[in-house]
Amino acid sequence: MKKPVTIALLGILLAGRMYAQRFIKVNEDDRRFWINVGAGPGFLKAGQAYDLKPLFLTKAGLGWQVFASPYYMVSNRFNVGLKVGGIFRPTFEDAESNSIVQQKFTSYGFLYADYYLSSPYRILERPYKPRFYIGLSAGVSYIGKLEAKNLATEQYYTFRRRNQDAFLSVAPKFGISFRKIKLEIEHIVTTPFNPDFTSITIISAIPLGNSRYY
Repeated sequence: MKKPVTIALLGILLAGRMYAQRFIKVNEDDRRFWINVGAGPGFLKAGQAYDLKPLFLTKAGLGWQVFASPYYMVSNRFNVGLKVGGIFRPTFEDAESNSIVQQKFTSYGFLYADYYLSSPYRILERPYKPRFYIGLSAGVSYIGKLEAKNLATEQYYTFRRRNQDAFLSVAPKFGISFRKIKLEIEHIVTTPFNPDFTSITIISAIPLGNSRYY
């Protein structure tokens, strides 16, 4: 009676060990500090400052975003970091000032958090399966003085939106990670300054510090 039970237990342990070996860790580097470096195109989405309802342009302007963002891996699924960069904003028609606002580079500084929807552990047959994540950034965008052309007088002038230089920004985002390469879609809302900016960026993740592989 004892012999069949012993054989069954050994069989269960062996099967469990073989199944566990099918799982590997995609990234065996256990460093916690990393930095993202990203760049990509984006589109201006609205033509005037708004309180509740946005006024969308019929033709969205094409711009660019560049940034660097050091971050800390709190866990295998949760990161927090600081994003510093800016947006090359194209010329756009501004309904609030009845003007054509000229292109300009505007800088920003955001705190952000990313949450991955899946674990970094993958089965052996698919060790490089991509991981999806969602995130949220919040901080300050520095707009400063803007150069514009008045549509009525056709004269150029400079102005500051709401008589201030810096504005609060919030940016939800969604991305997919292929180990050290990421593709991210982000919508940056800067109020009461507009227009909003929706970007698609390619990101390279670079580890910081001495490697500790095992």
